[in-house]
Amino acid sequence: MEKLKSGIYKIAAAGYENNSTDIEVEIADNQIKKITANKEIVPNSLEDAVFSQIPQKIILDQSLAVDTLTGASYSSKGLIDAVANVIKQAGGDPKEFEYGTTNNSKEVDKNNSTLEQKSEYQNWCSKPDKIDQIKETDFLILGAGISGLAAAVQAGELGMKTIVIEKNSFVAGNGGGVEGIFGINTDMQKKAGIHAEKEEIIAREQELAQYRTDGSFWVDLVNNSAENISWLLNQGVQLTNVDDYHGTCAFPTFHWFKGGFASEGYVPYMKKRADELGINFVLNSSAIGIMYDGDKVTGAYIRNATGKVTQINAKATLLATGGVGHNPELIRKQGWQTKNLHYCSMPSNTGDGYMMAMSLGAKDMLMESAEFMMNYIQALPHEGVHLYIDPINGFMSLPSGGPVVFVNQDGARLVNENVKKYNLLYQRMAIKSTKVTYEVFSQKIYDMITKGIDGADKILAEAVKTNDGNSLFKADKIEDLAKAVGLPVADFIETIKKYNSYCANGKDEEFNKEKEMLVALDEGPFYIARLDPSNLIGVGGIGSNRKFEVIRDNFDKIPGLYVSGVDSTMQYRNVYTITLGGSACAHNVNSGRHAAMNAQKYIETL
Repeated sequence: MEKLKSGIYKIAAAGYENNSTDIEVEIADNQIKKITANKEIVPNSLEDAVFSQIPQKIILDQSLAVDTLTGASYSSKGLIDAVANVIKQAGGDPKEFEYGTTNNSKEVDKNNSTLEQKSEYQNWCSKPDKIDQIKETDFLILGAGISGLAAAVQAGELGMKTIVIEKNSFVAGNGGGVEGIFGINTDMQKKAGIHAEKEEIIAREQELAQYRTDGSFWVDLVNNSAENISWLLNQGVQLTNVDDYHGTCAFPTFHWFKGGFASEGYVPYMKKRADELGINFVLNSSAIGIMYDGDKVTGAYIRNATGKVTQINAKATLLATGGVGHNPELIRKQGWQTKNLHYCSMPSNTGDGYMMAMSLGAKDMLMESAEFMMNYIQALPHEGVHLYIDPINGFMSLPSGGPVVFVNQDGARLVNENVKKYNLLYQRMAIKSTKVTYEVFSQKIYDMITKGIDGADKILAEAVKTNDGNSLFKADKIEDLAKAVGLPVADFIETIKKYNSYCANGKDEEFNKEKEMLVALDEGPFYIARLDPSNLIGVGGIGSNRKFEVIRDNFDKIPGLYVSGVDSTMQYRNVYTITLGGSACAHNVNSGRHAAMNAQKYIETL
């Protein structure tokens, strides 16, 4: 930022219908100190509000990003423009005042550097009281999951001195449970006789996202996907076959990792390759703060398991920390219920990267991010992180819907219960808008869903008996289900009565559920289960450009800071469009690789 020339500047602030007000702006110590109107102003008038409130906000935040006052937009804008002109006269750039330079929008750290930040997360850009050691590197990667490993290997191939920090005692993070990766027109597909038009895939994704995303992100990902898979195979990654992921994908583009998990087909090979390239992995260590010198990110502060803090000076830093999937506060911030939330993610995924980026004023995409949220029933078995693939309680089984009935707190239906047919994650989306949602089914329906699963009846009987969380009840009469969970009895009975009539007529007159999914609740015993949330991962949170540079709200980059993996994903809005199975993994690899490539180009300019 250019140093402002101190002095008192006189200028006219334009108003409504060519009126203007002469003002004086005092600049001192590189800050806007005072803004005074040189005219008599009627106390408590709208004009008084303009020339008192707006100067106060500009001076407090050292920012021109001030809302105009309702009813006085011309005068407000004229005053802001006048101050911008003074900044120019003082030798500064008004654009540098779009986000503020002191006080609420910037904080002075112990190095006397100013930090553009959001005060809620300001501790994430503060210097620790004690630094035990200092290290130097070219490239610092925070996180060793799918994207962190891809970035590490790519950086190694480019000859960059690289350090990777990982919270856990092992590499993989959430990535170990990933089953496969998206790719289009790969060699594996060609050998299998599979062909798909790239433009059809991109168009489908934009349609599902209601055209709310910048499609260029999808174009980049899709166009890079085949080359990324070839690159992975060259690193030793093992892929077995390609299909449409259990029939859930619109196109057969899902490439399975050996053994069905990245922990077997991806992680060990990428870690081995990174080791061969001389990448320095530091495990059992967490980033506790980002370093910023007022112009660019210069590294991070790291704390190890013994509590010792290392300052790592880096020319470029990559956030690859795996999202916010194990942070209930950030999940609630998105509007999700967190009561009885079951985590399928690693406990280490607490949104550290997101909070570090926000502390520097990064573009906040969390409210539009796509949590991988599903349903589960607390009374049924639900131990471990792989609940989502449980044959009874998983994201494609009983709690996901189908020939069942979902009702809200009023005992009314709320959605086509087979909406998972279009996207597995739709099973939870409508429930986000309810106080509570229950699933109603009969023994007959349960037997249909669990056909071929050994011991399914015994598991259900035990679940009803133990009833973990008071979440599952059995009754011979429909009205007794309502009484068991406190639903309005008459309304609930009417809902089931109407539903049974739809089943008899073969037409769902409310949500148009498929005829084959209409199974009447006319023969007991009956069950009612509360559907609680189960979160696999969070997808998104930090705004970035196509170079995977972290950006501010005005899309300007934060120099030296990159983001990859599920911390980013600008191609999604609110729901993960799983019709392209493995596209998040494909993004993780693509963003990790290209973040490293772009970081090298940036470093060359320093």
